[in-house]
Amino acid sequence: MATLNGRPVLTRRELADRYGLGITHLEKLYRERELNGHPEAAGTISRALVWCAADWHQWYERHTDTAALESRADLQSRTGVGLSTLALLWKDRGSNQHPEPEKTIGNTMYWNPETWDSWYEGYRANQQWRTDVDLSGNAEDLISLSEAARVLGMDPTSITKYPARPPKHWPTPAEETTTPKGFVKRKYRRGDIWTYAERRERGGGRPAAGTTKPDRRYPYDGDPRLDQARAAVKTNPETPAAQLAGRLAREHGGTAGTWSHIVRSAQQHPED
Repeated sequence: MATLNGRPVLTRRELADRYGLGITHLEKLYRERELNGHPEAAGTISRALVWCAADWHQWYERHTDTAALESRADLQSRTGVGLSTLALLWKDRGSNQHPEPEKTIGNTMYWNPETWDSWYEGYRANQQWRTDVDLSGNAEDLISLSEAARVLGMDPTSITKYPARPPKHWPTPAEETTTPKGFVKRKYRRGDIWTYAERRERGGGRPAAGTTKPDRRYPYDGDPRLDQARAAVKTNPETPAAQLAGRLAREHGGTAGTWSHIVRSAQQHPED
């Protein structure tokens, strides 16, 4: 190992070989040193930049330490919120104030879980979630267009043209098949329909013909799951709603997305 001013130093190529990193990635890290704290070069040897081996190693250990942080996959595993929904929440950060990651390593972003949970609770509380949306079932279920209309609380005839002229945020079908007679049958992921319901502009939905809304005092009034959520909230008053929703989904079935709404109702209406 070469030395400079009596200290062992490494070139960018040697750093790449020693740490298994790409040259392009190392160049990017150095360009962004004002943001990430990357050490300045110690000098040059044969016109190549070199860095103090010990200083660079200490910085890289700090830079890649994610022990107290969570990636998008970690958030999904802990809270049960789908990866596609998490990606959409990040994409819409300009309007929903989604927190910036604490660290980005390669292409993976990492968030402080306490910061993220606090933001998500506020986000869910501020959502103008339509009361006629059916949030039961599994997010991964594939459903027909008419079933999607029922989930949205709309007359099936009112969305028959959505595949040809999709409204803003309407999802791409998860499955398309063509019958022998040439008819196209489309299936949508139930979770994508829920996401559409969250993102669509207010209005644009009518109750299905011949149906009436139940006489409820508040969301999930009379639903036995509300009592389960109330018990969980009472026992764990300091636990973030997103974390409680994930736990209830694992214990009782269903999706964390549905449970998050039930938990929210339990927090707002702790007693009958």
